[in-house]
Amino acid sequence: MKLFLLLALRNVFRNRVRTSVALLAIAAGCAALIVNGGVIYNIFRELREDAVRGRHGHIQVYRRGYHENHFREPGRHLIPREEASRVVSLLRSLPHVAHVTKRREFVGMISRADRYVAFVGIGVEPEEDPEFSRHVTLRAGSGLSSADPHGVITGLGLSQKFDGTPGSLLTLLTTTDTGGLNAVDVTLRGVFEGGLKEYDDWTLKAPLAVVEDLIRDDRAEQIVLLLDETENVPVVMSALDELFRRESLDLEAKPWTELALFHNQVVSLFRRELDVIKVIIGTIVILGIGNTVGMSIVERRVELATMRALGVLPGAVRRLLLTEALLTGILGGALGVILGVAIALVVTAIGIPFPSPPGATRPFLGGVDIVPSILVFSFALSVGASLAAAVFPVWKALRRPIAEALRGA
Repeated sequence: MKLFLLLALRNVFRNRVRTSVALLAIAAGCAALIVNGGVIYNIFRELREDAVRGRHGHIQVYRRGYHENHFREPGRHLIPREEASRVVSLLRSLPHVAHVTKRREFVGMISRADRYVAFVGIGVEPEEDPEFSRHVTLRAGSGLSSADPHGVITGLGLSQKFDGTPGSLLTLLTTTDTGGLNAVDVTLRGVFEGGLKEYDDWTLKAPLAVVEDLIRDDRAEQIVLLLDETENVPVVMSALDELFRRESLDLEAKPWTELALFHNQVVSLFRRELDVIKVIIGTIVILGIGNTVGMSIVERRVELATMRALGVLPGAVRRLLLTEALLTGILGGALGVILGVAIALVVTAIGIPFPSPPGATRPFLGGVDIVPSILVFSFALSVGASLAAAVFPVWKALRRPIAEALRGA
């Protein structure tokens, strides 16, 4: 067996030009698949992290039944302050949970001079919010601060509606749960851009203290979790179910995948388009490898006929040729993996400027992610294509009569 492999390896490198062409074709195809897959994965990861660290967090915890009934009975699906504080402490003790914060959403009107503008407000904890807003860009002024409980920030589009700049004095108006009208005076500390036009056009963030003063209610609407890694969401979701049962908490959890509707729509659109591109590249790779490997066998038809004339059995010739194709695929695939990783590292260091996705407000600088599953897939496809490409030429060469093959020389 060892002698057989050595013979096959010697045959692979005997014709350096032919071998170099075959290896180059396989390596180029393998590298193309790695780079294409890395770009796709990078785009999806960027969109995912933008949704997680710009708006939703990894997991949100609510009173059970919140999503189905909070529009009809909002007051029945809030978490009292004492219970919310206890839940926050329990959540912080779970593995993989990096940050926990409380939020309260509300709607109202911004009054400035003679302008009245509707907004969607989010009450946040100023100390924790920066961790949940890493993908939010501050365009002017400064962020929220616990030292300034009456300082708020707004989205870029919203600030333009009322012509606000950092330092502007605003009045927030809303209705309380009892139906009364209430107002508080605040100062615009900063203007942010969250990357999603709809979000920037309507969103105002304020410290929970001023929100509780405005709506006359200190209950929390949602408790948001940020994990150490996005991949740990399923693990933490299972832990939350167990925690709620053990502590008899009437709560439910939603992962970011059920909350980030914009992300899901864009990824669904891009995935179909990019899968088509992947199929096209894969087809080109297979055809290129098949043509190169097939031609190398056709060029050796006289050699193969001579081996058969000397008494070598067709089965042995077949195994030898397929082994050569397998070794060529392995060497070319390995070279392609090295080439693909090198290209990914260089391109990532330089960066790929991507335009804004549909509905977004800003472009982003992407790269090529090195994904182990894509490396394995590309290598396996390269090896499989090399082996499959040799099957028909080998079968055809061995069916041809020896005398006819020698005369064709």
